[in-house]
Amino acid sequence: MGSCATTDYVPDTGWRDNDWTSVFYENWFGRQLRAMGEPPIVDDSDLAGHQSRFRLLILPSFRPASAYRVDQNIDGTGSLRAVVLDGAGGYEPGNIAQSVSRTLDPEELDQLESVISEASLDFLPREGEPEGVREIDGETVIRICMDGTTYVFEYLANGRRHYLERSCIIEENALRDLVDVTTALAPSLLDDRETAE
Repeated sequence: MGSCATTDYVPDTGWRDNDWTSVFYENWFGRQLRAMGEPPIVDDSDLAGHQSRFRLLILPSFRPASAYRVDQNIDGTGSLRAVVLDGAGGYEPGNIAQSVSRTLDPEELDQLESVISEASLDFLPREGEPEGVREIDGETVIRICMDGTTYVFEYLANGRRHYLERSCIIEENALRDLVDVTTALAPSLLDDRETAE
C-alpha cells in the first residue's frame, strides 16, 4: 500500500511468518521512521518524481536510531537526508537529535549505485538467516551476532521495491559495504556511531 491511505512502511508478505512479523516490524520500524519525518517508500507513487529512492535504517540496541535516505532525481542529480533520533536504544524513538540534508555529487551517486548493484538486493531473502545452530557444508556452525544492531534496507526503482531486514550482517560483505558507503555520506552523524561490524 502506498502513502495515500495510511502510513505503511513494512511489506505485509514475504516474511518467514507473515502472521506477526509485518505487524511487529511496522510497529518497531514504522515508529522510528515516523519520528524521523521519513516518507514511506512503497510503490511508484512514492517516487515523487525521483528515479530511485534508497533508505538505510539502523536500529542499534543501545544507541538511538538513524536513517540515511538518498533520492536520485530523473535528471541524474541526487540528495541525501540523514537523521539521528535521541530515543532509547532503537526502541523508543524520541525526537530528531540531528539532521543533515545535502546534494550529492555524481561520484557519490555512482559509488552508491555501484554498491547497491553489488549487494543484489533483488536476489536476497527479505530476512537474514536466523541465529543459532545450523549445518553448512556438512559442518555444524553456531551463528551468534553479538552486536544487536538491526539494519533495514529499502530500495525503490524501475517499478520494483526491495526490502530487507538484517539483525546481523557479519557474513554479508556486500551489505556491510552498502552500510559503510551510505553512512560515509553523512560523516557528521558518525560521531559516537560505528560502521558495520
